Amino acid sequence: MPWCPVCKNEYREGIERCAECKVALVEELEETDDNGGKAARLQQEKLARLHALYAAEQLQQEAESEDPANECSSYHPYQNSAAKAEDNKSSAYILLFVGIVGFVFVFLVFMRIIPIYQSESTTRYLVCGVMGAMFVLFIVFGIVSMRNSRILLVKAKSEDSLLSELTKWCENNLSAGMIDAGLKEADAGEEQKYFIRTDRMRTIISDKFMNLDEAFLEHFVDEYYQRLFEDE
Repeated sequence: MPWCPVCKNEYREGIERCAECKVALVEELEETDDNGGKAARLQQEKLARLHALYAAEQLQQEAESEDPANECSSYHPYQNSAAKAEDNKSSAYILLFVGIVGFVFVFLVFMRIIPIYQSESTTRYLVCGVMGAMFVLFIVFGIVSMRNSRILLVKAKSEDSLLSELTKWCENNLSAGMIDAGLKEADAGEEQKYFIRTDRMRTIISDKFMNLDEAFLEHFVDEYYQRLFEDE
């Protein structure tokens, strides 16, 4: 019967390798030296293979985590403050309407003006209390959304001012020839040229206007790129 020289497990005839140690089986176990040298060497080889596999898996995971494609998957499209303010305003109107109407309805039920509950019981107090609290929360969230809408409107004015300043500066200082300086037509396809150009535009603008929001800058560069190279 074949034996594994490492783990000493016995196998049936026809099996050539140990399922656990991945080493060739032998017909008889050989005597090792006083220190178990042969078995120790085989065990060390097994551990070395396991460490190599582990290191390879770690390198692959690190490469995947540093892959730019993974970063792009978490990118969220830019939405200006004016659009956000409009969304918050719409949400505020809906929340306030539902909250006020619902609270008035619950109050009328509690005061028996709307006779849903005819008998005195804890059910009326419980239902009216829970529903009333829920509609109060609707009103509170509506007020918060309205406040956020006003804050975003103020921010939108600041963004409009910055956008005008950026556009004016780019009109006076950026040109298609300046962006394409050193770019050889034969060395880059259209897609590659787009990435090279937009990267140069972001670098130039960032050097002039520091601490710009990354999403805002990305959106502006994409928009202004069309103006510079729309005739190509």
